[in-house]
Amino acid sequence: MPEILKLPEIAESVVEGEILKWLKKEGEYVKKNEPVVEIETQKVTVEIPSPYEGILYKILETEGSVVEVGKPLAIFVKEGEKIDEIPKLEEPKRPEEEKAPLKESPETSVSISSKVLATPSARKLAREMGIDLSKIEFEGKRIHKKDVLEIAEKLKKKDKEIVIEEVERIPIKGIRREISLRLRESKDRAVHTLHVEEADLTELVILREKMKEIAEKEGVKLTFMPFVIKACVITLKKHPHFNVTIDDEKFELILHKNYNIGFAVATEVGLIVPVIKNADRKSIIEIAREMTEMAEKARKRELELEDVQGGTFTITNIGSIGGLLSFPVINYPQVAILGFHSIRKRPVVKENNQIVIRDIVYLSLSFDHRVIDGAQAALFTKDLIEYLQTPERIFLESR
Repeated sequence: MPEILKLPEIAESVVEGEILKWLKKEGEYVKKNEPVVEIETQKVTVEIPSPYEGILYKILETEGSVVEVGKPLAIFVKEGEKIDEIPKLEEPKRPEEEKAPLKESPETSVSISSKVLATPSARKLAREMGIDLSKIEFEGKRIHKKDVLEIAEKLKKKDKEIVIEEVERIPIKGIRREISLRLRESKDRAVHTLHVEEADLTELVILREKMKEIAEKEGVKLTFMPFVIKACVITLKKHPHFNVTIDDEKFELILHKNYNIGFAVATEVGLIVPVIKNADRKSIIEIAREMTEMAEKARKRELELEDVQGGTFTITNIGSIGGLLSFPVINYPQVAILGFHSIRKRPVVKENNQIVIRDIVYLSLSFDHRVIDGAQAALFTKDLIEYLQTPERIFLESR
């Protein structure tokens, strides 16, 4: 009997995947556990091994298709098995059909009803001109090409001008689809609230400049983010209700004892959030090295599923691109996310009313108001700023 390969459940939260590449062709012999198809899901790419040994008889889903968990992907047969024993299955939808460019007009849709009697050349011309023949009153029995031209001329006179616009419909798939679904879920479930403060990072700028040479000798590029991560970890220990994920189905808060900090990485295919696991147990240099490695893997789409799972708190560094302020979307089911913006020199009035130039950054803390009150958010930000403004304390209190 033929065997049917279905998309397996890769992880608990994965419900679908996009077929990136078939690693085997129809008619090829495949060994058991040999990778047969490459699937992109949950912001990572995985190779699905074949649970069967035999001939890959038929591929049911083409590259580019989005497939739900449990849906058939391919049919395998044993060597010498008769073809007539293969079950008849529906042909997969071709991605080129989904991406076909369409022409639309402001007057009508491009679809042509099959009930309308028209010659093939008339239907083709109508599509090209953006005319929906199903909405046209016609006295003759069958519409010909010349009739379409006459209809177009009448529409021109009626509307003065018909604008024919070429558009391309692009399916939202892969990473962009996953981002879309997760952000929609976050906005639907979490009560997003924003707290904003500014921090004087002049001392941190000086300290980081001194430590850059040490890090370079270790082969590490030292940015401000490892300091921010360490400062956040210490602050999270003081405010454990921020190191929380929420289970809306059970109406429970999950208080995490590990400090797994996600950091947003901008890639060509969208924003990806790798996770630094147990950041409280790692040094500034170790975090910097791991961030560089994971960011590079993210841009090359080489992250494993475990690299983007298990986060308890997230930081997004908007400052590397620019922008004064932002309102980050919570990385649900987490309950808070920190936005770190551009460090810029700004005039600051000191206590003696003297104006000095300092390195200032804006911090925006998005939090789920169902779990965190405004006062708690203000206290969290206040403590975080104290560590960033006196960075020596990061080393004194880290463990």
